[in-house]
Parts: sequence; C-alpha cells; structure tokens
Amino acid sequence: MRDFKIMFLLAALFFLVSVSFGFADEISDLRKQMIDMQYKMETMQKKIDALEAKGKTVRASETTELPKTAVEKIAKIEEDVAYLQQQNNDALGKLKDMLKVNLYTTLEFEHFQRRHSQFDARNVELLIRGQLTDRLKSFAEIEYERTAQTSAGSRQGEVEVEQGWIEYAINQYLNLRGGVILVPFGKYNLQHFDPFQELTDRPIAMRRVVPVTWAEAGAGFSGQAFLGKNLGTSLLSNLNLNYQLFVVNGLTNEITDRGLRDASGAFGSDTNNNKAVVGRLGISPFSGTEIGLSGYAGVYDTKGHRINGLDTDFDISKGPFQLLGEYAIFTLDENGLESDNATLVPKRLAGGYIQANYRFWFERLNKTFLGRGFENPTFTAVLSYGQADIADDGDAGTGSNREDRWTIGLNYRPIETYVFKLEYQFNKTKSEALEYGDSNGVVASVTAAF
Repeated sequence: MRDFKIMFLLAALFFLVSVSFGFADEISDLRKQMIDMQYKMETMQKKIDALEAKGKTVRASETTELPKTAVEKIAKIEEDVAYLQQQNNDALGKLKDMLKVNLYTTLEFEHFQRRHSQFDARNVELLIRGQLTDRLKSFAEIEYERTAQTSAGSRQGEVEVEQGWIEYAINQYLNLRGGVILVPFGKYNLQHFDPFQELTDRPIAMRRVVPVTWAEAGAGFSGQAFLGKNLGTSLLSNLNLNYQLFVVNGLTNEITDRGLRDASGAFGSDTNNNKAVVGRLGISPFSGTEIGLSGYAGVYDTKGHRINGLDTDFDISKGPFQLLGEYAIFTLDENGLESDNATLVPKRLAGGYIQANYRFWFERLNKTFLGRGFENPTFTAVLSYGQADIADDGDAGTGSNREDRWTIGLNYRPIETYVFKLEYQFNKTKSEALEYGDSNGVVASVTAAF
C-alpha cells in the first residue's frame, strides 16, 4: 500500500513537472520546487527501504505504525505536492484566460465544363488570440494551405502567416497596432474567413481586383466611437463609427491584366522604399447596417509610378434577410512596367459584387437528422452577381479582360460555425479568362470551425 502511495506521488509529481515545462518565470520557480520535492521523496524512500531491510516494515494486515518521523515526512511531502498542484492549476487558469486557440478547415469539390473535377483540401487555419490585459492583445492567423507539406511541391502545400500583430489600446478611440495585418481595403478582406461566408468561392473582384487574403507588414491605428447616445435622437441612437488606418510596405509591380494577386508586398522588405497608406472608415447608422469607405495610395515600382485605390462596401441585415456588396477600383500611372520589364501594367482594375442572403428553417425538420440535437440549425438561400474588369497590359489581344459571374447557392448550418455549401455558377468572359472563363459548374464545400 505504501509503495503504491509513493508511486502515485511520483507519478503526480512527474505529471506536474511535464505540464509546467515551458511556462514563464513564475512556472520555472515552481519546477525548481518540484525538483526539490522529488529529491526529498527519493531521500525519504531510501530511509524507508533501510527500515524495511532491518525488518521493521509493516504489513497491510497489521496495525503497527511507521516511525513517527517517517509519517510526518510523508505527510509533509503530500502537503507540498498538493501545494505545487494548486500553483500549477492557478498558472494554467491564467494561461487559459489569456490565450484562445481556434481553427477551421475547408474541403471543396468543383466540377466545371471542359475541366477536370477535383477535391481540394484547401486549408487549415489556426487562429490564436492573446488578451494579456484589457489593453494589451495580440492575434495570429496561420494558414496551412492544402495541408500537404511546408513548401511548394508536387502536393502544392505551403504555410502562410495571414495575420500576426500586437495591439496597445490607448482608449476605445485609439489603438496602436503593428505586425502583419489584414489590409483594411474593403470589408470582404477583413471578413474573408470561410465559416463567415455563405458561398464557397470568393467573388471574382475579391480575388483579382482586391487580392484577398491581402496582408501586409506595417503599423497604424484602429478605434471606434459610439456616438448615438450623445446625439439626443432615437433615430440615430445606435450610430457607431469604426476605423483602421495603416502605413504598410505596399504593392509591388507584379501587376498583370489578370489582377493584383501576386502584387502583395513582402513582410520583410520594401522593394521600392516607398510606404503606402491604406485605411477604412465604417459607419453604422442603425443596428444591422454598415457602410464602409476605403482608400489606398502608394508607389508600385522603383521609378515612382503610383497606384491609388477606392473601395465602398455595405451590409444591411433585417430579420432573415441580408443584402451586402462591395465595389473597388484601382488606377495606375501610365508607362509603368510589370516585373518582367517588358509589359506595361494595366491602367485600371475595377470590380465588385452584390449578394442577397435569406435564412430559413422548417420546424418539421427538428426531429430529423438535420435538426436533431442542434439548437438553431438554418438553411441559407443565396443569389450573387459579381464582375471584374481589368485593362489589357498588351501581352495578348486588345481591350480589357472582363468576367461576369452569377451564382445561386444553398447552405446548411447545423450550428453557426459548421456549414455545408452547394452552389452553381454561370460564368461569362471577354478576352482573357480571369477565373473560369465561359465554363459553368458546381462548387460544394464543408467548413468547420472549432
């Protein structure tokens, strides 16, 4: 019985040491105490072994007690172990309060005319939120794209940091943020996460005109102001303003007549030594309504050619209905060259989308597999139109490259963060294809966030 107790204490001690490893200085002090306790226990065990060797052991069926000093020392060890366990539990509780870790993953299937059908294990996204105090926080978003391997190869896997920033809150109106940030140019780039979206494929303009997910290294400010309560009118009692304003490395001259997808700036260098300024102002006059205005100004090459952008977005929700959209336009100085120094960059890129969503549910489905065990399952019917129009860069043909897309879709959410999506696309292109050309097809996916 005594051996079992000692082994149990050693096992508990070993577990505590393992869990404690890697914490901050406070935890390392606890580890030192645990090591000291383990040494004391080993010493105590040697003394007990010596007593057993002299024939002074106690059988389980006997009532003879251990020497008083041995009993006291064992009790002290048990007390110290309990204290260390409580210290560890307190430290783990603090860490749990400070850090929140979530992830989501997406599997897609697509089948388009004149193309091979395919499954695409597109990504696993790891989201880490750190709230050190009420005024100090951090956020990281790490994408394991196609989850195959950590560098491009035959299975096309890669790891990418899409966000990684720290923030110091001066007050609710002014928060200093720096690191790898999602560029606040339009709302879609800020809310691109698959579980948030009702359709699988992103709008054409949000891939070719605004290169979602668009991230840059930089620093700036964000904040919000709840103004409605100070206006003295019930009509605008929910008026709220929010903003983000950053200085970033900026876009490069990897700009073609198929868009800005390859033009995002590097995290560790600025190719033209000219910083760009980008920001978004969001205005919410009523509950369920927001209108956004974004701007971008920067230089894209080493010769000082400029690129300027303007974006407007809106999101209106009323009951089960939602109407949202976004339109962006970029203009570039003439005579700028692409990275190959042979082809002119397009003078203009423009595009946007508008989308209507309707959420609904049939009560008679509550007792079926679609509703059983879920608190608020929903279906969402979706109708969307999007287009992108990019001026030709002279590499082939003449005139701008334009692609239009109509999408009808239906998705099912057993819970808010777990969604099955099904949609059909009608695509039409002019000149060079931007995404699917004139091919229509089916897209399906499942996305789960934990």
